[in-house]
Amino acid sequence: MTEENRIERDRAGLRAAINIMTQWQLAEKDQAEILRVPPELLKNPDSATGLSTDQLERLSYLLNIHAELRELFQNPENHGLYINSRNQNSPFDGRSPLELIQTGGKKGLDEVFRHLEIIKYGQ
Repeated sequence: MTEENRIERDRAGLRAAINIMTQWQLAEKDQAEILRVPPELLKNPDSATGLSTDQLERLSYLLNIHAELRELFQNPENHGLYINSRNQNSPFDGRSPLELIQTGGKKGLDEVFRHLEIIKYGQ
């Protein structure tokens, strides 16, 4: 992959993640914290010149979580309901998936993704 293609891939992923988190009604400050990017980058994702491995992994988790939500819930309103609703089951323990993502870092992203996989495929 050329450098130009890599940069465009990063920008496209960043734009998609911003759109997803905006649909989840997440403030820009929180979006920046989840992605570990400067807040200014959210206003102009096409200015990204290269994302770190950590940032790319976070983007990947968000895109995969979104894909799982789309497969599980055909009604887009349910995506937001799932992500923002408190859940008593493990690994949430009374928190919403979004709260787990915000407080759990990359591990929280992984746990939400794995929970959706369990719902999709069963235990």
